[in-house]
Amino acid sequence: MGALAMLAAASDTNSAFTTDVYHYVIDDALYTYCHPGYPSAQSYVPLPNATLELVQVVVRHGDRPPVNYIPNNDNEWRCDEVEQETYLHGAGESNQNTTGSFKQVIEIPKWNQKYGFENQIWRGSCEEGELTDRGKHQHNTLGAHLRSIYVDKLGYLSPELSSTDEIYLRTTHIWRTKNSAESLLGALWPKRGITPASSIPLHTFPSRIETMYGNTGACPRINVLIDEIVKTDGYQKFMKDQGPLMARLMDILDVSKSHWKDGWDGYFDVLNARQCHQFNLPCKMNGTQSTDSCITAADLKQVNRNANYETAYKFRDSPLAHNLTRLYIGSFVGTLRDQMKDHIDGHSKKLKFALYSGHDSTVWPLLGVLGASDQQSLWPPYASNILYELWKQQDGSRVVRVIYNGKVLRTRDSEQWCDLNACPVDQFFKRMDEFIPSDIVSECAVL
Repeated sequence: MGALAMLAAASDTNSAFTTDVYHYVIDDALYTYCHPGYPSAQSYVPLPNATLELVQVVVRHGDRPPVNYIPNNDNEWRCDEVEQETYLHGAGESNQNTTGSFKQVIEIPKWNQKYGFENQIWRGSCEEGELTDRGKHQHNTLGAHLRSIYVDKLGYLSPELSSTDEIYLRTTHIWRTKNSAESLLGALWPKRGITPASSIPLHTFPSRIETMYGNTGACPRINVLIDEIVKTDGYQKFMKDQGPLMARLMDILDVSKSHWKDGWDGYFDVLNARQCHQFNLPCKMNGTQSTDSCITAADLKQVNRNANYETAYKFRDSPLAHNLTRLYIGSFVGTLRDQMKDHIDGHSKKLKFALYSGHDSTVWPLLGVLGASDQQSLWPPYASNILYELWKQQDGSRVVRVIYNGKVLRTRDSEQWCDLNACPVDQFFKRMDEFIPSDIVSECAVL
């Protein structure tokens, strides 16, 4: 049997690798990258004899075009069905619009082969990685589900946002995370005004000090740890096993830069983004429409399994995974822990709802911190959502519930550190503390 046939056959088995990954068991039929699971008021059950005190929501942005560019790109991406208008006003002048409003328009002219670089991107109205119209609707849907639970069912949040002291909003500086948060909150509180006085403060960190994903610029040791993980015998064997598929994909996609050789995330990105829009999988430039020159559904399935295994190995299963996750997302874990602790200590009693809009690289390390099961550790779909709920029981004790994409998070059988339907808060904090750096500057230094 040829190498490609072996790969196709392997992709139909429970484990697609000859590498020792017997503990990594997933069910492809239960997973979709294109849409998240949503929390549902019909299935949501409040904790008995307890009062909800704080909700923290961490989301991945919604559907987007690829962030990796390939030369043979003939797709059209639309991001202009839902528009955004902005205006400026002087600080403190809440009722004075000083500039008038503006509307962002992404323009991609038709390539005329004479000037410009329009042949270097797809057709349509989307910037690379911009939130598509579908992505905006995904977060609008998520916001509506959250409203049905926390407003309509529990009466925990007010039907109308009367005070912005009740909410904390933070996104990364990337456009798609801001638009995702705006879309979500537009459905959670759909009747808000558009005056400056009713604006929800949207907090961002400068990219140089961002903590909602692995900041390799501020923390160079992250790359050192990744290099060490990549050099381990188990990882090298995995890459060697899958080498023939990677070489074939590089040839079809006409890519050769180093990041295409180092891992599977680029392939995962460009293929799944197209799959979610029912676009044809790419074919080799000027090639014929045949299985020898086009990426197949079997190839895509194998890429997905490779990318999921790779991520789980780096952030959960390798001997260095704990250290990597600690530096990659530990500072943000500290933010979530401290916000919860401040509420318990009485320092932020007005705050009821905190929303953090980030990326897949925000969500998957958090799943690693929580020790999520194999099935719930798969690459976070668009608009994935983690809900951290702080509840106070009748005896005064507090518990934390964690819901991921509509279901209470399950830990791996080998790591059942807490029942995340009602985890005692001290036990929850103890787990979080294991991943929070005590001195991030010194731990990130490269000696």
